[in-house]
Amino acid sequence: MVAILTRVLMTAAEISNLFSALLVLICFVRMVIFILRIQGEDVFDTSVVHVAQPPIAQVAYQKVAVPFSVDLHKAQDASFSDVQLKVRSEVNYALRSFWGVPSDRLHMLLAAPWTGFFLHLIEEPSVGAQVVDEVLREDVTEAAESVKQLGLSPEAPSLSLGPMPRTTYPLVVCVVRQDTSQEADDSRVGALITVIHIKDGNCQVPTCILRQYLKQYSGQLTKLKALYIQGSTSSSASTRESTEPEGGHTEHDDEDEEVPLEEACVVCQVKRTTRALLPCRHVCLCDDCCTRLDNCPMCRTRILAYFLVAAEVPASQRDPQQQEGGRDTLEHPSTWHRFNNAINRMMGIDNHH
Repeated sequence: MVAILTRVLMTAAEISNLFSALLVLICFVRMVIFILRIQGEDVFDTSVVHVAQPPIAQVAYQKVAVPFSVDLHKAQDASFSDVQLKVRSEVNYALRSFWGVPSDRLHMLLAAPWTGFFLHLIEEPSVGAQVVDEVLREDVTEAAESVKQLGLSPEAPSLSLGPMPRTTYPLVVCVVRQDTSQEADDSRVGALITVIHIKDGNCQVPTCILRQYLKQYSGQLTKLKALYIQGSTSSSASTRESTEPEGGHTEHDDEDEEVPLEEACVVCQVKRTTRALLPCRHVCLCDDCCTRLDNCPMCRTRILAYFLVAAEVPASQRDPQQQEGGRDTLEHPSTWHRFNNAINRMMGIDNHH
């Protein structure tokens, strides 16, 4: 009996020593993991998750041919008795201006179908404007720009625009296409509506165009928004967008042709800018640099999407070597490399990547 108890006690002592050794080993491992985490390295991927940034999506935009444009001429000299507009048109058009237009009534008519819009804004105006000018018709034989002068007549009553914030637009100019294109294609632009602010004694904001809308024969209403282009390249950018065919320039062309500085990408300064970034609408990057950035280099706004303002070489036709360094080729370090780098930092050894 004594011998049995002795063997049991010896076995228990051996097991307790084993438990002690395991406990010391577990504590050592936990200490190493704790130190590694202090060093900023997550070895076992328990707290830091590396998420690859998805590629920026291209937004498909439908190109619409706009047959006319309206801009202010000598805006700093404009007044209620003299407003000069630069009207450029490729088709015959009719121009009608409205003074003192309630904003809610105008937007209700803009959202109406084309027939209602044309009837209540051009033929029989019921927009609620304080003064409605007569229709000015212009026959155009070829694309040309002319200056039209508008103004309130001395006999017209003074406009009651009210205090700020106002609910009445000082001047609204509507240019309507005069041809039979509606019968051929209802997706064409039928009218351009321009909302103009005129500086007065109660509102010292400089005279400017507040908004411009395109009205298509289908009834669709589109608000025009400006693109921010470096230098004085707005005209050249619009020309490239409308005149270059699909795949108009190739990679070989970019190498041989010297791109003007005002049209070059702001990052590489070599390739031509081809992408308008959204939502900031800066036109400042080429296709290669756009794939390497997450924020706009001009305003630091997060790039959510883009659309093309000039033709690009399809990705399938590019040299694979030119795509090295893009976001799709970045690889995150493996667990072993992260563990090795953490040990090197603990020992004071510089990591060479």
